[in-house]
Amino acid sequence: MSMHVISWEEYILGSGEWGCGNAALGNGDSYTNNSITSGSCPDSSDNSPYSLLPTPYSLPLALTVGVFDGVHLGHQALIRRICTPTAFGDCVPDSRFPTPLLPTVVTFRQNPINVLKPGSFAGDILTLDQKLHILEGLGVQMTVLIDFSAEFSKIDGRDFIRLLLDCRPVKLVVLGVNFRCGCGLDTGAEEIRGIASAKGVETVVVGPVTDGGLAVSSSRIREALAAGRITEAERLLGRSLV
Repeated sequence: MSMHVISWEEYILGSGEWGCGNAALGNGDSYTNNSITSGSCPDSSDNSPYSLLPTPYSLPLALTVGVFDGVHLGHQALIRRICTPTAFGDCVPDSRFPTPLLPTVVTFRQNPINVLKPGSFAGDILTLDQKLHILEGLGVQMTVLIDFSAEFSKIDGRDFIRLLLDCRPVKLVVLGVNFRCGCGLDTGAEEIRGIASAKGVETVVVGPVTDGGLAVSSSRIREALAAGRITEAERLLGRSLV
């Protein structure tokens, strides 16, 4: 089964039973406010194999959120917690959910740093198509792409999380311990756990994966690549670069 790729707007608006439509936010805005629903998928005309595909909306979701630049060992630790045994051989299935959950990644079409601080952006490790290809290979069955913008960056983190949890039948959220989202990174993993718990959604917070006593990160991989330390970069990525 090919991985489904949908826009953030489609995630919110949905079709059939699920989707938030024009339901009101706590501040009186609607879920269709442009700053909240701004998003797009890869264009069907750009020959990407990940054009918009029909989506199994009725399935409950296990999801994780992040930039996932490089899809390195730390990212893979999150994905193992949302996958199914048949999709990813060494995943950690959660026995609390007898109904199969759809492994879902919510990520960005462009790195937020490149939008907000382009002068300090060191470049992507992967192209979007490369990232999607690797996510699919790891067993992710749906990816939601946010077209990040300065306007989108103004969303309150709590509203963003409410949209994630209210607009689809989410059962499990997996986050890195240092995960933060929202305007000014105002909402962290533990606060999200509280929001999710109030909605009956389980949250798993995963600690960092370390290498040589330091956390595996996209910045470490960029530094290794810039210095020509290919073996180190490949070790942190968990795969060969060729």
